[in-house]
Amino acid sequence: MTKVLIDVTKGGKNSRVNMSPEEAAELGRNAAASRWEAYYAAHPEKLQARQEREARKGTRPRGRPPKKKARR
Repeated sequence: MTKVLIDVTKGGKNSRVNMSPEEAAELGRNAAASRWEAYYAAHPEKLQARQEREARKGTRPRGRPPKKKARR
């Protein structure tokens, strides 16, 4: 019996050629969202940490502290 190897990577590249840029962008966004969803399903503590970081955004001053004035 002979094994036949199929290059499955060409399917995605060929289907991308037939899409508009908007469709391709939406497909990419959906793919990334599903990968993150699967990651957070496997690691719920990472999701909780991310949500806590998002909740803290904007509450702390960022950047370099102001310079102190020189005493004379």
